[in-house]
Amino acid sequence: MSIHAQLLVDVAMEERDYHDALVVRRFLETFNRKDNHLVEAELPRLDAYIATLDGYYEYLEQRNRKPLKNGTRIGRKKEYLFVSDEASSLKDEETTAEQASLFIEFLTLNGLDSMSTSASKSSPMNIAIFAFIRYWRRRGILAPQHIVSANAIYRFLTDDCHIRKEVTIKSFYNVFNHCEDMKNQEMDDKVADFFAHRCFFLWDKY
Repeated sequence: MSIHAQLLVDVAMEERDYHDALVVRRFLETFNRKDNHLVEAELPRLDAYIATLDGYYEYLEQRNRKPLKNGTRIGRKKEYLFVSDEASSLKDEETTAEQASLFIEFLTLNGLDSMSTSASKSSPMNIAIFAFIRYWRRRGILAPQHIVSANAIYRFLTDDCHIRKEVTIKSFYNVFNHCEDMKNQEMDDKVADFFAHRCFFLWDKY
């Protein structure tokens, strides 16, 4: 039975789905209580895997929300890269869609469009997004007072640019929180040239 439990955990880990992994975990926990702890060794392995998934990080955020007097809960608002209202953190859908399209175009032109998310500071994808953030700051597309979090950057890459996930939001946050000053002059120059050529093309077109 322990071999079958091991295979079951292996399959669950291949799926990378938080809710499916929880179902498998509940099944193993129940079976473990009823059958003399035959599969107990698989539970820590599955728990360690669950802790790497995006859903687990979202669960922790929700669990840590502070309760209000009326019994409801409130937590941190979702963080977005582009907001239309700083006070309420409302997502600027139009600007987000426009800049996501430009970022994807830049990645494609520079042969980076096949890359996935990474928690490495040497990843060209990450170097590029931080160069874009500096450009957006200079152009006023990002408000000077708007604090850009690693969570907002990750969601922009995955939700808005549809870049394939290879690391969790938690891993990305741990590496890139407070890293907006991660500079690379070569990439800054490429981004500036990219926007300069686009402006020239649009001006020439009209």
